[in-house]
Amino acid sequence: MKKRIKQILFTFAVAIPFLPQAQEECRGIQRYCSPSPKKSGFVYNGQSVFGAFAQGDTAEVSIVVYKNMDYRIVVCSGEDALDGNIQFKVVEKVTKPHWEEIKTLETIEEYDEESNTTTKKQVEKIVKKRVYDKVEVVRYDNSKYENDPEFQFSSDKTRKLIIKVYIPMLDGETSNGLDAEAMACVGLLIEHKQSARTGFIR
Repeated sequence: MKKRIKQILFTFAVAIPFLPQAQEECRGIQRYCSPSPKKSGFVYNGQSVFGAFAQGDTAEVSIVVYKNMDYRIVVCSGEDALDGNIQFKVVEKVTKPHWEEIKTLETIEEYDEESNTTTKKQVEKIVKKRVYDKVEVVRYDNSKYENDPEFQFSSDKTRKLIIKVYIPMLDGETSNGLDAEAMACVGLLIEHKQSARTGFIR
């Protein structure tokens, strides 16, 4: 039993330094995710991130986009086998109202004309209340576009978005020798530029 415990502790001790090392090896990969040419006007956004992931992992990144700005999002990997297979969604939490029925008990008085006494009793009453909930709305899903790694959009207002990234499990035909348990670098490049102004200007 003691031998087994030592073995588990040794495995755990080896795994701990490996994760930071794997993350460090991925540093800067997001800058190589097909950056835009300078003439496009897009510049690197500091909300870009990187990380080391295993097949089947998922990750979420919250970003803020601003009014009258164009954005470009690109997801890439340091492994050729994963490029073109990584799925991601751009989600926004939107406040949506709905009516909710709430049951309450109300005390009413009843008068007895003969005895001139008042009796009280509780009756059930249904009250409608306006309730506001946060609902996730999918603004973009690259799985509907053959896992296109790039998404470009304009924001008409300042808003908070969530980018959900899914690293798929690859089968033998598409893995190109990539071990199912091997850590792979994944970069999320975000670029921005001022939206082009249209219409008349006084």
